[in-house]
Amino acid sequence: MARSCHILLLVLLAAGAWAQNQEARATQLLMERLRKAPDGYDPSIRPMTRDGAPTEVKIQTFFRDIEINDVNMEADFDITFRMIWNDNRLTYVQPVEYVTVLETDMLWLPDAFFKNALVTQRETVHPEAFVRIYPTGKVVYSSRLSLKQGCPMNLARFPHDVQTCLVRIGSYGYTTKDLVFKFADADSVSIESDIHADRFTFEKSHSDYCNSVTATGEYTCVEVGMQIRRVFGSYLVDWYIPCMFLVVVAWFSFLVPPEMFLGRLLLTLLPPLALASSSHQNRASLASVPYVRAQDIFTGISLTVMFLTLVYVIVCHVRMCRRNAAKGDEKAGGAEDGEANPKPSGKSTLLRRLLQRAEYISRVAIIGAYVFFLFVYFVAYCGTG
Repeated sequence: MARSCHILLLVLLAAGAWAQNQEARATQLLMERLRKAPDGYDPSIRPMTRDGAPTEVKIQTFFRDIEINDVNMEADFDITFRMIWNDNRLTYVQPVEYVTVLETDMLWLPDAFFKNALVTQRETVHPEAFVRIYPTGKVVYSSRLSLKQGCPMNLARFPHDVQTCLVRIGSYGYTTKDLVFKFADADSVSIESDIHADRFTFEKSHSDYCNSVTATGEYTCVEVGMQIRRVFGSYLVDWYIPCMFLVVVAWFSFLVPPEMFLGRLLLTLLPPLALASSSHQNRASLASVPYVRAQDIFTGISLTVMFLTLVYVIVCHVRMCRRNAAKGDEKAGGAEDGEANPKPSGKSTLLRRLLQRAEYISRVAIIGAYVFFLFVYFVAYCGTG
């Protein structure tokens, strides 16, 4: 039994050594072929097909991480980028699965570049890269890279918005007659399971083609879209709830007796000043856009309600002063004339009652209008988002 185990171990060791020798021999043969360029393999010439069709390059992307800068409307991606094509000049017969080449500049590579990147092609495509060459001539180029992309955003629904950041990969010099980019399969775009971004959540991705036509011809292009949704919870705690609290503080003036005008005035003046100051600082930390955002609508309506509350307090104070002055005049006139005041008519009594109830109706109207606005706002932006 022990002798059989020893024989099996020797066979396994011999098989491993044979496989290593075959891989080393295949690597040596390929490297010799590559170093003989331009007499043998020429990396400046693209792989040719027998029927004259364009070289087909399959694209794969794996998104590891994403970071969104919505102030500058930029997105930073950490991705693994792969290109797969066939080059008949690199076929070999050694019984190995593939040969890995780290000197990627020795081979012909597709002239892929990221069309909406904020960096140059060589800074994004070539670092941390390797090439695997299979016996059939299949070539797999893989590189891990970080991309800083422009990500235009529509902030009309901010902070209830959903954005799509696009990564477009195109050929710079080859037209579609020479080179075509395609997605490898249905799983060509894959996402890290725990990918996340500050104040954003990843929803889904899509892939599409974005060929462009210029004066020099049509150029191949593939497009990967990352759909992200802004997390509203943080904005609810940081902005919306404090804003509503300031409105409620202004409404506390309804509970203060009209005789305490200074206290009522302070309660209605301080909240809009605080909200206006916070709104100015908040807008400075956001992207500058030429249109109104949902948050601006909420802030504007809240300031309007505070202003109406201030107008209510001032009008009530003026009416109280006029009533006191009228009562003083009536007493003075009665003492001088010694006559009783005429009995008011039915119309004047009804008008007086309506005026007495005007303050109550105004308070109910202000509070009811703001509550109705909150309902409509959150249904329109949160309920239909």
